[in-house]
Amino acid sequence: MIHDSKGLKITLAAVLILSIALLIWWALKGPQTAGGYRGAAIAKLSKVLHPDLSDLGELVITNYNEYRANTVRWSAAYFGCLFGAAFLSACAGVLLKLESLKARLGIRNDLAAIMAALASLLITLLTIGSFEEKWRANRVAASGMENLAYELLKSGASQEKDAILTRIQEINEARNFGIVGKPSSARPEPTPDQTPEKQAAEETTGPAK
Repeated sequence: MIHDSKGLKITLAAVLILSIALLIWWALKGPQTAGGYRGAAIAKLSKVLHPDLSDLGELVITNYNEYRANTVRWSAAYFGCLFGAAFLSACAGVLLKLESLKARLGIRNDLAAIMAALASLLITLLTIGSFEEKWRANRVAASGMENLAYELLKSGASQEKDAILTRIQEINEARNFGIVGKPSSARPEPTPDQTPEKQAAEETTGPAK
């Protein structure tokens, strides 16, 4: 009986570890190119783009692919931890109520404790890892790149290369701010009654009294 109990514990522990390993693998696995989950139209951009914009088009596609792949990974990590914690918590509660395991209270309590601990660990990872912020920031950035790709197809886009590059920078910066937040040292926005010269003077000498 003792050997059977130990074997059951080892088997269930192995199943839990395998499940977590599969969850991590799924979270890290994602489409590397456009068209994996979304972006089938973006993948055809290079075929219809004006030759003068081919380099910019490749840049936009590369950024889009990166952001979409990151979106899938962080989405899997976020929802995997969220649903995994809920599932493990529910299983721990059910185990403690199972009448069929009354004869094996040690196994029942151990498994419930392990599942509760794993659920708590997943919630901790979810909070510390900022998975939701990373998922949302990359999703918004990918959408911005997708819209920018369509801007390249408009007439006159060849004369607005600098504006397109500036837009790529803005999307990338917004993505970073979405993950880490704006730095505290960021230059404050001037109030309506402030001129740029007055704001610069106040930053050097302090506000006028």
